Amino acid sequence: MSIDRRHLLSGICCLSASLTIPAIAAADARIVSLDYAAAETLISLGLPPVGVQSSDHWDRWVVEPELPASVANVGQDLVVNLEVIASLRPDLIITTPYTDALRDRLETIAPVFKVSVYDETKSPLRNAYRETRELGRVAGIEEEAEAFLADADARFDGFRERLTAKEQPPVALVNFMDNRHVRVYGASGLYQDVLDRLGIENAWTRPTNYWGFATVGLEELARTAPPDMHLIAFEPIVDDIRPTLASSPIWRSMPVVQEGNFEVFPAVLTFGMVPSALRFARLLTEYLEGNNA
Repeated sequence: MSIDRRHLLSGICCLSASLTIPAIAAADARIVSLDYAAAETLISLGLPPVGVQSSDHWDRWVVEPELPASVANVGQDLVVNLEVIASLRPDLIITTPYTDALRDRLETIAPVFKVSVYDETKSPLRNAYRETRELGRVAGIEEEAEAFLADADARFDGFRERLTAKEQPPVALVNFMDNRHVRVYGASGLYQDVLDRLGIENAWTRPTNYWGFATVGLEELARTAPPDMHLIAFEPIVDDIRPTLASSPIWRSMPVVQEGNFEVFPAVLTFGMVPSALRFARLLTEYLEGNNA
């Protein structure tokens, strides 16, 4: 009786959670990702997944790299469709700590590899480099992963050189929760790691949570922000927030608004990996260069 590669790898993986997942052949590897960050990384390495959770929301939260039209939608977050995943005949399924509760059921379909960027080290960008190498290893594309990371290093260095040629203002990075509250990003987050890499000061120096953000009122942001800061918000912004902001006394009284130092960036995956970090670095560099022109 013949045993195909997928079932063989699944059996090996289930022997022990501590065993290292063997590499799979890159030429025909079929990978399902239950995580946008892992999916964007695989696309950047030239090996797009065959299925992604919530693929219909990719253009709202990730945007870049573009998700190939051939990638199947395998369901939403923790409510994935196991039948669809099985029908894709994956060689590997990628989870995160958030979706790892599905592991037992997923391992009946294919080996499972968990990607973890946020942990007690509070260094998501460094961890993203590590996990990119691991993805390259298990997918059998280690050379592609190393080449991608070397290029990323060169691009980060280039952005830093461009920005440090002139003095830059501190920046505050937010997502609007409603017209009175924002999620502001600081220590322990991917955005902070990028700011550090580029030599840019974060205007928000107060505590953040495990994921690198704090949810605060606009009045608190205004009270604690340095007067010369630039405020950057990320899409998506719910449509009804914009008109209510325009009529908010708190918003209109903020120096950053009065001075015109407010900008809205296209979406950048908040909990992404190296591709998202590079996207943010590029957008920020272009914005600050334009501001100093």
